[in-house]
Amino acid sequence: MRSPWLVLGVVCLGMFTASIDGAALNVTYPLLATTFGTSAAVIGWVALANMITSVTGLAIFGRLADQVGRKRVYVSGIVVFLLGSILAISAQSLGWLIAARVVSGLGNSMLIANSVALIGGVFPANRRGTAIGMLETTVALGLATGPIFGGLVADALGWRAVFFLCWPAGVSAAVLAVLVLREAPRLGTRESFDFLGAVTFAGGMVSSLLGLTNGATLGWGSPWVLGALGLGAALFAIFVLIERRVPYPMIDLSLFRSPVFAAANLAKVACYLAIMAGLFLAPFYFQRALGLSPAETGRAMLPFPIALSLASLTMGPLSDRIGWRAIAPLGMVVGAVGCWLVAQITPEGGLLAAFGAFLLMILGLASFISPNDSAIVGAAPPERLGVASGILAVTRSLGMIVGIALAGTVLAAREPAYAAAGLDEVGAFVAAFHDVFRIAAGVCILGALASLVGGGERRDAHADQ
Repeated sequence: MRSPWLVLGVVCLGMFTASIDGAALNVTYPLLATTFGTSAAVIGWVALANMITSVTGLAIFGRLADQVGRKRVYVSGIVVFLLGSILAISAQSLGWLIAARVVSGLGNSMLIANSVALIGGVFPANRRGTAIGMLETTVALGLATGPIFGGLVADALGWRAVFFLCWPAGVSAAVLAVLVLREAPRLGTRESFDFLGAVTFAGGMVSSLLGLTNGATLGWGSPWVLGALGLGAALFAIFVLIERRVPYPMIDLSLFRSPVFAAANLAKVACYLAIMAGLFLAPFYFQRALGLSPAETGRAMLPFPIALSLASLTMGPLSDRIGWRAIAPLGMVVGAVGCWLVAQITPEGGLLAAFGAFLLMILGLASFISPNDSAIVGAAPPERLGVASGILAVTRSLGMIVGIALAGTVLAAREPAYAAAGLDEVGAFVAAFHDVFRIAAGVCILGALASLVGGGERRDAHADQ
């Protein structure tokens, strides 16, 4: 058996490839809008196409990996991802570029869905938190450095060159994955793939995500948005019926019979909802309320992913020593306090007060992530690690999407109401901004309660490995 640390290094390299790619591309959107002569809203589909494809494939490829091998799906994911970057580099139209990002999204989902499963399959329970913490740190490092390198490359060589940034790490990850990773032995009989379940799940995810991502712009009462959300709900209902009847379901719903697995995934949605609400609205506050320039805002935001990575790196090993139950709920409570403090800041308090409140929120929520992920992996049986890892990634992505949608919707609804009540432009924005974080604080408290589910420590599903 290969050293678990070698496996971790390969997985971290692959995840760094995916995270730096998306983060680097974020800074090119204004340039892309100018190049293709379109609006920011339309250019947003370069990101949305990638995100929706990636989220939709997570559980599907997690299940597929349990059947055909995690190494095979992981290596294929890197190859597909790099193919998408080649298509993006050669894009001659906006439609071509969006299609290329769909291909990259497929590769992303194959990578992400198997990352935690590969780690969980080789690390014992008393080292898993450390490993997941290092993985989260790697992702945060990609998110922190991506905009810096992306901006430098785009300024010097143009937007196409940004897609080359992922190649050194991506090619290295593919080669090392072939050499280092080993397929886990098959457990039990060979199972057929649930194609009907995969189709209804994918349809439900795409339809629901289209509704969520367009609700703030088109209006939540829009027939198009309501139709998309309604179709998504109907397809998910059909999916559940299918999964309860087929012999080998795509998502084993019995996983959710474990209070730890179900509650930890619910708490993860709450955590990422609050994180993304903060990361999404912080630049608006820095610029609209405090008057910072875009460059100053970028510098002010840089410590947040660094704090996210340091907390994940620290709390993973700590959870290995004292148990995830001692850390995860506390992290959510600290995050709730941070959200409540963000809901109190005012322009008169200046940058220092705002920075301190945001930083406490990020540190608390980041402290929750690694211990909670370790709990999710530990609650899943070894033969279902792939689908458990896929579900974990889905709940993270859903929390991020809902967090952005909630923040945008509350701000869009409350800011005009406060303006109509007599507040000036900045005052109305700040008051609506506070409303978002009061809601986020409440969500964090619910997440803390969810992470307490199950009473005492349960036996880890991989304790004997």
